[in-house]
Amino acid sequence: MSGENTSRRTPILSVRNLEVSIRTAVGDIRATGGVSFDVYPGETFAIVGESGCGKSISSAAVMGLLPRTATARADRCTFDGQEMLTLSRRDREKIRGNTISMIFQDPMTSLNPVYTIGNQLTEVFLRHKKGTRAEARDRAVFLLERVGIKNAAERMKAYPHQLSGGLRQRVVIAMAMMCGPKLIIADEPTTALDVTVQMRTLALLAEVQKDFGLAVILITHDLGIVASLADRVVVMYAGKIVENAPTKSLFKAPLHPYTQGLIQCIPSHGPVGADAPLHTIPGMVPSLIGHREGCGFRNRCALARPACAVGEIGLTAFEADHGYRCVVPPQALTTHWLETEGMKA
Repeated sequence: MSGENTSRRTPILSVRNLEVSIRTAVGDIRATGGVSFDVYPGETFAIVGESGCGKSISSAAVMGLLPRTATARADRCTFDGQEMLTLSRRDREKIRGNTISMIFQDPMTSLNPVYTIGNQLTEVFLRHKKGTRAEARDRAVFLLERVGIKNAAERMKAYPHQLSGGLRQRVVIAMAMMCGPKLIIADEPTTALDVTVQMRTLALLAEVQKDFGLAVILITHDLGIVASLADRVVVMYAGKIVENAPTKSLFKAPLHPYTQGLIQCIPSHGPVGADAPLHTIPGMVPSLIGHREGCGFRNRCALARPACAVGEIGLTAFEADHGYRCVVPPQALTTHWLETEGMKA
């Protein structure tokens, strides 16, 4: 983790008030509502939340990968100073896979089963860099070796089904690196892998980021991964950011009740009693169809009050780099956290 003061740097990606809506037969789904964040060069920026909270679709909007029924608007969505949402399809394709790359959660569906690994790696380079096939092949072999694949020159001849899940994910990481991107978006990059392979893959991603000086957006529901890899984190719920903070601050003093609940859901280390229950967050995520007022978490929150159901609740600054979206005073939120943590212990 870089640990640098972001206030003195220029973000590589800056998003303000991003709204994504999806047309359906029963009404428009407001997938995100007013999402704002900055990502700085060389840092790992995590986006956390349950499935359907808006994590992946926010990044898909930046990449121009939304479905046909979806529309996106924002006050600002700039990558390296270039406005992304107003780019033509051709100009966006010049960026996608080149200066921004994406690692998807299932490497088997990310790779084309009818082409060799070598074909798929070199295609990316030839499309964007206009180099020779020999240069593309040398680059591919170098990156396969860098991500820990032995006999890389021979592996170039393999098809995806001939590799294990862990090796396929390494190939996907190498593919993301082919054109020397400035930003990699890793969307649940270890979901399809077993625990041991997950840890090796994450360690590899951290090494690659450090060696090449990349910015990484890590999209995940696993706070354990966030704690070990991320510099800063935003927590999303029902299409909105409910808390943002440096990772250490978030885990030390989470404020939003949803963030507190997520952290409490992390299984405890060490021996526990046979009857010790796993913590859960009661209730269901609200429908994202149509207009909504107030806090989307209020029906699941132990601290809910009448003011939670009224109007638009904005982000409140707790510290210069720590904000939360809640009407409850920070003292009460901190007390609630300490009390619930005490009961858990």
